[in-house]
Amino acid sequence: MEYFNTERKTLLVIILTLITMFAEIVVGYYTNSMALFADGCHMGTHALALSITFLTYVLIRKFANSPSFAFGTGKFSTLSGFASSILLGVTGIYIIKEGIERFIEPLSIGLNEAILVAIIGFAVNFLCIIIMSGNEHNHSCHEHGEDYNFKAAYLHIMSDLMTSVFAIFALITAKYLGWNFLDPIVGIIGGLIICVWAYGIIKSTSIILLDSEAIDLKSKICEKFKDNVIFEDLHVWKTSECGFSLIAKINTEINLAEIKEQIKELAEFDSLTIEKL
Repeated sequence: MEYFNTERKTLLVIILTLITMFAEIVVGYYTNSMALFADGCHMGTHALALSITFLTYVLIRKFANSPSFAFGTGKFSTLSGFASSILLGVTGIYIIKEGIERFIEPLSIGLNEAILVAIIGFAVNFLCIIIMSGNEHNHSCHEHGEDYNFKAAYLHIMSDLMTSVFAIFALITAKYLGWNFLDPIVGIIGGLIICVWAYGIIKSTSIILLDSEAIDLKSKICEKFKDNVIFEDLHVWKTSECGFSLIAKINTEINLAEIKEQIKELAEFDSLTIEKL
């Protein structure tokens, strides 16, 4: 039921986003507003990213009990977050490129029409934030911020909201103060912020997808048993947003069951394999 509610909310946000995206791209193009056009273009990639999020939740729910996935469906969410963050980064780069071009060769802007649609875009983005903030999804972790599928989608919405605010600010200052130069500048700033957000998720999800060694957790385990366990071989890696797997060969007089229980106190493990030599 939790996934079903998440899917419905995500689908509603996708529909709202597509409608607003179309309006902003059309008006931004015909009024020559870089900030508004960029906001509309980003909404397009945002709609695509949310579609990935929607399909991912469907797949997670469908294959939740499937024996085909050794460590469960946790990496569905991670892979979705990675793909969405790539789209987020590409969007940021595109906005920066367009902003630089418009700064070098400014175009006249139809301010009244652009401001109206930018405000509508802000209202839709704010509504989408409210819808997604009410998400009670709690699958593999206890906080939404640890669900990379949700986090990537949420950042797409937040970046839309941010670029909408930037667009409104730039257009109003251009209308009343004549500061047309702010329109491409805020587009560039918005693009840079989006790229930073995208980099953060790409880095976090890559660690899981590449089965990178969880150095910090590995060190904690070694420190905990330094006086009575010799680890001949120890590998610890993340298998999902907050789940780990461990394989170890040890020399010790302590009961294996006791060692496993103590290790489980340090983190959430999807798989825990220990062999006594």
